Amino acid sequence: MQTPSFKSDSERLPSHFTASGIVIELDHILLVHHKRIGAWVPPGGHIEEGEYPHETCVREVLEETGLAVEVVCETMPDTQNREAFFPPQPLCLHIVKATEKGSDCFHLDLAYLCRIVPRPSALPSLSQNGEECRWLKLDRLADVLLAKNVSELVQLALSKSRAGVIL
Repeated sequence: MQTPSFKSDSERLPSHFTASGIVIELDHILLVHHKRIGAWVPPGGHIEEGEYPHETCVREVLEETGLAVEVVCETMPDTQNREAFFPPQPLCLHIVKATEKGSDCFHLDLAYLCRIVPRPSALPSLSQNGEECRWLKLDRLADVLLAKNVSELVQLALSKSRAGVIL
């Protein structure tokens, strides 16, 4: 796999770290309509000062949808040390070109696989906290305009699920 190369450092765009939550329940994915780009994305946002990326993910899902989630990942070693530890691992890191305040940049997004807590028996209602959000059936992804990489994130999440990371 080849990553894009840059001709010089002067052509690199500024970048910002973000975190997002991939929440799949009962053959549906949780999506938020991103007004500025006019497409559907997983809930997420910028990592705040003093916040770990997985905390950003959990906070953003709650703020944007009203749902409490936990990050699901493969088991990491427990160092029993508050000064050197392994945080929950993201599903992946992906990079997406964005425009903020009229300037281009890259979002370095840590996408986390998440599940609702407590586990629901039916799709829970969503809070529209200034964001339009919805459950979309996985077999209907082609029916809406998705932001870049969303289809690939869903496929990656489903492959991890089949490999033993339980949704």
